Amino acid sequence: MRERVQQTVRFVVAQEGDARHAERTASVLRELGADEELILAGLLHDRGKPAGTRLWHRVAGVLLTRLLPAMRRRLARGDSTLARYLDHARRGAAQAELEGRSVRVVRLIARHHEPPRDDDERLLARADREALP
Repeated sequence: MRERVQQTVRFVVAQEGDARHAERTASVLRELGADEELILAGLLHDRGKPAGTRLWHRVAGVLLTRLLPAMRRRLARGDSTLARYLDHARRGAAQAELEGRSVRVVRLIARHHEPPRDDDERLLARADREALP
């Protein structure tokens, strides 16, 4: 868990971290031989994160996920920045669905913080990890 918090801090300190992370995730997927839909899911997977996300939101997200998942689910309801950050996968998937993205892309975005169930999800999870600073 300490390593994940340290990664989060390094990520936030990097200027334009979210955009760079999305591009790097897509790039890693390309390098791994993923098809265009999976690469698109990698590019869009974090788009539901609110613009006002602060370091403490990210650290709280890591800690809640590891230590208090039920509390994390409760805190993800609502419209606060923390709630939107904790619920960014679902919100990003809903946005992709409204844009007419494929069912596969929407599913991958929605599930990118869940334990992977298939090869697509495993590949996206790997690229997401490898794209961290």
